[in-house]
Amino acid sequence: MQQITIVLLLGSYDPQTKSHLGIIREEIAKKFSGENVYTVLLDSTEIYFTEIIQVLAELFNKVKATLFIFQNGMLSDLYDVNLKNSLDETVYDFLKEKYGIQRISKESVFNKFHAMMQLAKVILLVRDKEETRGGEYVELMHAMFEGHSQKVWFLKRNGVRLSAMLMEYLDKFKVNLRSYNDKQDLITEVTRILKYELSS
Repeated sequence: MQQITIVLLLGSYDPQTKSHLGIIREEIAKKFSGENVYTVLLDSTEIYFTEIIQVLAELFNKVKATLFIFQNGMLSDLYDVNLKNSLDETVYDFLKEKYGIQRISKESVFNKFHAMMQLAKVILLVRDKEETRGGEYVELMHAMFEGHSQKVWFLKRNGVRLSAMLMEYLDKFKVNLRSYNDKQDLITEVTRILKYELSS
């Protein structure tokens, strides 16, 4: 069994924020290289269940995926695979060949998010722009109500306003709140947070 640390990265999917999320993931991979730290994004990850194993599959650039294989809640194997067809078909073909699996089921978005919050040691949520649909607020509320507040670091760009009600929720659930000025400042904040979170 391997010991790994999963960082769940959340944010809006507007082009600017999504670009920031990609850069954060690359920076975490560089700065924590060799420490078995994996950063996953909700929209590029799927979770599959079989009778004997569970699989977290993260897609990279629509051509490769990393498969985290869990048995009884513990990571047992880690594989990088090239996509031959869709992610679903690639995962199924791989599991059939490697483990003799005949049937898999894919989790819904709700259940996927629930499972990923359970697996993550740290949850980073980025609010970079005001003029987005605010889907990350739904994710934030879900994390708080599921008891993951202490894992959550809410990073917002200076100047982005938060409602009085949201601030009360953040205070009530003791969510960690940080502000940043620009992309480099955001990377610095994330690095500092993870340096201490991953050592504890």
